[in-house]
Amino acid sequence: MLVVGNMAAILMGQLAQLNPDLFADKPVLDQDGVRHAGIKNSTVVLKAGFGQITNLAMKLSADDTVESLVFTAKGQSLSNRFEEYAEIVSDNDLATLKPVGLIMTGEESVIRQLTKKFSILS
Repeated sequence: MLVVGNMAAILMGQLAQLNPDLFADKPVLDQDGVRHAGIKNSTVVLKAGFGQITNLAMKLSADDTVESLVFTAKGQSLSNRFEEYAEIVSDNDLATLKPVGLIMTGEESVIRQLTKKFSILS
């Protein structure tokens, strides 16, 4: 589960940079002054195989209504080597890079339709 958590954090961080409206502008504090996550929409981690992720990513790359990005097995293997990672990504197709995670955001009804074949990871 640690690998899934790490991948989800990387994907969410990148998506938040692309779409800052995903999180609250102001800190969400409890009565003790402890800061809490200020995410505005529900998020879930779904189960999918390599082929399912690849197919969905390819479909989403042509869809202007949904913002999406992937993280790959190749990316997992290149910790702290961003320049090498970026070069390898630009020199290969998606299937070769082996996507292991995908994140997307958009209208809830569209996202539900796109993900209805997937199960929640537990």
